Amino acid sequence: MNRLAAIPRRRPPAVAASLDLSDDAQKRTHELIQRLHTGRWPLFRCLGMRQKDGVIQEAVMWTRHKPTFGVVTYRRDGLGLSWRDYPNKIAALTALRST
Repeated sequence: MNRLAAIPRRRPPAVAASLDLSDDAQKRTHELIQRLHTGRWPLFRCLGMRQKDGVIQEAVMWTRHKPTFGVVTYRRDGLGLSWRDYPNKIAALTALRST
């Protein structure tokens, strides 16, 4: 009757899964990505992710924010992120591929 809905467990994106967790900076980055994508109210839904020269960038759909699409860049030290908003999913994925 008052049973909680089953939440499907998602695997982290391949880029996040390939981080070296023995390195403190990469471990912080992995934990930040995991925290933003999981839980009762995840902030991001991953559309695509890539790593170039040690910098991780991700096209995301914000689940509780408008505008709803953007590209997030995670800092190398795992202590923060920055983002750029885009009007739709295609623009965010195009921006991810072009950087």
